[in-house]
Amino acid sequence: MPHNQSQFEDFHNAIKLSDESTILKEKRDIIIERLSEKMPVAANSYTTFNQGSYAMKTGIKPLDGKNYDIDLGLYFKMSTEDVKNPLEAKKWVYDALVGHTNNVVMKNPCVTVTYSAGYHVDVTTYASENNDGKVYIAKGKLGSTVENQSWDESNPKDLIKEIREKYSDQDDRKQFRRIVRYLKRWKDVQFTGTTYGKPTGIALTSMIYHNMQVKTEVVDIFSGEKKYRDSEALINLISTFLSTFSTRYEIEEDEVVQYPYVEVNLPVAPYPNLLERMTLKQIKVFKEKLDKLLACLIEARDEVDSADGATILRRQFGDDFPVPSKDPGQRAAIPAIIPSTESA
Repeated sequence: MPHNQSQFEDFHNAIKLSDESTILKEKRDIIIERLSEKMPVAANSYTTFNQGSYAMKTGIKPLDGKNYDIDLGLYFKMSTEDVKNPLEAKKWVYDALVGHTNNVVMKNPCVTVTYSAGYHVDVTTYASENNDGKVYIAKGKLGSTVENQSWDESNPKDLIKEIREKYSDQDDRKQFRRIVRYLKRWKDVQFTGTTYGKPTGIALTSMIYHNMQVKTEVVDIFSGEKKYRDSEALINLISTFLSTFSTRYEIEEDEVVQYPYVEVNLPVAPYPNLLERMTLKQIKVFKEKLDKLLACLIEARDEVDSADGATILRRQFGDDFPVPSKDPGQRAAIPAIIPSTESA
């Protein structure tokens, strides 16, 4: 069976951030300098740190080649008691950044600075010194009512550490990051044109965190040499996750309708359900797409020719998944391999 490992790895190299990382870092540094120069006198002191997929090393290129982003966190040395109105703290950041480009917007979780070339920086405000030892993120946007403003518990640094250090073995960790990137691109391809009703990147990352097993095969019984098998890791991951679905019932037009249901929790406190905003119908679509992906992965694995397997996978992962030329001799002999369970 052709595991299409070389195609998976070429696919990974095609979608992961490379030169774009340099530009994103430059934009981040410009924002940091702007904040240091323009932050209002009333603002508390703060420290900065990278967060999001950039910090977790799981970022991918946008499918449309635009809208590259980087997340910047600001840990203000204050408690929520010091500044009870979260919008006040967010306005420190907004006021410092407004006018930097023609597109600076205060969104509910962050302040977003967008550059004409398509790059944008999301800046998030936290109160980091609270009596309970927790960190809180400022939620709300300009014009929000008091009811729509809040300080919510959040642990971005703990999350980054948990994701980056999921596996102690460096090569196992690399497979984990590849799997995250594959499914992020799969989501972009399969949910094209959908603004809502799809899992977020952090939801997929958390799903993988909770359900993935590293998969390898011994390719030389004498030396014990092993190679990673990303297709097997994906098959095992999705099968495991699909097994966690339960059933929910809804009354629709006086009829009881059955829906599949699942939750994906963030790996760190306060452990929110990251699929909470998806409706039951949207979760059903998500499951159907995962069922299809799993079927295609199994079908591709069972093909004899790598080109045939890659053609099947390309329909799921998009045009960046390479398809090799057919090799007539490939069908003649399939080397014996000894599968192993997983490495830890």
